[in-house]
Amino acid sequence: MATEFELSVTGSTRNMLDAIGVLADKLINLDTIATAKVDDRYVIRFLTGCEEECRTTFMKADLPFTERKVLVLDVHDRPGQWLRAARCLMDQGIELEESYLLTKTNGKLRFVFGVSDYQRAKAIASQMTDCSTD
Repeated sequence: MATEFELSVTGSTRNMLDAIGVLADKLINLDTIATAKVDDRYVIRFLTGCEEECRTTFMKADLPFTERKVLVLDVHDRPGQWLRAARCLMDQGIELEESYLLTKTNGKLRFVFGVSDYQRAKAIASQMTDCSTD
């Protein structure tokens, strides 16, 4: 199980970097990060192994954030495996809200899936033959 944090920051790239920089100042490491500019704001999503420290740091810095549980799936590093996992979830009524690569090691790919129903998605993924979940 993993928790994805999200910040939404208006203004310049510097504002985005300053917002996420409060974690670096507290020596909080990021496992992965994805950023996107949407209209006049930056959306920053990331995973960290220091979840409680992250919450505390954002609250002390008065930075609004959201968090949610995300599905982490290991699949074989072969063509079509991400698609297979995504379709398996979709075929069971799970909407995919986002997905990105977390790691690639030892013939395995580890993907993050933001889904409409985490508990159901986790149960479905545990039944998939080529996938394991966190």
